[in-house]
Amino acid sequence: MTNSSKTKLTYIFWFAITIMVIITLICSEGYKIPITGPLMKVEIKNNNTYILDVHCKSADDDIGSRALKNGESYRWQFYVNFFNSTLYFCEFHQGKVTKGVFDIYDALRDFKRCTRCTWMAETDGLYGFSEKKPPPAAVFYKWLK
Repeated sequence: MTNSSKTKLTYIFWFAITIMVIITLICSEGYKIPITGPLMKVEIKNNNTYILDVHCKSADDDIGSRALKNGESYRWQFYVNFFNSTLYFCEFHQGKVTKGVFDIYDALRDFKRCTRCTWMAETDGLYGFSEKKPPPAAVFYKWLK
């Protein structure tokens, strides 16, 4: 094997190793890499006279429960993942009564719909709004009870 061939094989080897490391980092759920989508902000506001218990999570993060009084909000922010598959869902309760479990942020639905996704908990259900102009159609989930 000539010296030129050895040099080419060495470059190809290191190039392949570099590509494999990059792919591994991108696909790794535990490693937070800066290759992400935009920052999204979510707010759920309780407009009911009763305390609304809200528990939100994704496949990777349980962001916890909040007991919202009238006028109070539950807010969080996150970066959409590289594959645009980010999904946050929340369970809603009024005391022991389950009001429902709903997708609050679904990248497939919401990526172009909003960057500040606002939800209003009303007497008949949950309304999702966007800050974009003109506003897209609101998303609505009806309470189970």
